Amino acid sequence: MEKANDLRVIRTKKLIEDAFLTIMEEQGFEGVTVRSLSQKAGINRGTFYLHYQDIYDLMEKLEDCLIEGMNGLSDDEAPRDLTSLDTDNEPFPLIMSFFDYMNANPRMFKLVFDPQVPSFGHKLTSLLHDRMYAKIPLELRDSHKQTMPPDYLIAYFSSAYFGIIHHWFASGMELSPREMALMITRLIRHGPLVAALKETGK
Repeated sequence: MEKANDLRVIRTKKLIEDAFLTIMEEQGFEGVTVRSLSQKAGINRGTFYLHYQDIYDLMEKLEDCLIEGMNGLSDDEAPRDLTSLDTDNEPFPLIMSFFDYMNANPRMFKLVFDPQVPSFGHKLTSLLHDRMYAKIPLELRDSHKQTMPPDYLIAYFSSAYFGIIHHWFASGMELSPREMALMITRLIRHGPLVAALKETGK
């Protein structure tokens, strides 16, 4: 019985999420109400409130789910690998996995970049910032020894990545995930991060 209830909950949440995405695509975030969503999903409003406090709670949980999925991607590579591998012809594995994940969830990612829903942009930029800071070698974190302070370096890359990802979805994802990952790999390989890494290796 418990397993049946779990499956029922999963099915109900899937109906709610699909209805939410459909209304968002048709009318934007401002067009989503509990009533319209419940009607589209074929459930009553009470069922919706069993799972979510309101529309904003639903949106936040969907965003957090995406961020959690991205944050759980394998991250075994180090920045210095960019200077030693033949990455001009092959995308960096972590970057490739990011784009594969986004490509597998296109409807949600397209909508969370909507200007009416700015919170996801902040969460994604924060994720990129945290993941990059964790990978910056200790010697790069000493701003007194660097011509480019590490906090500015990370701010540059996290904002640049977000802008590129945003443009990818806004342009209809015309380039493949591999093309996007390779583009960013090349930008990193020939950009300020590698220059800073080489500086510390002098």
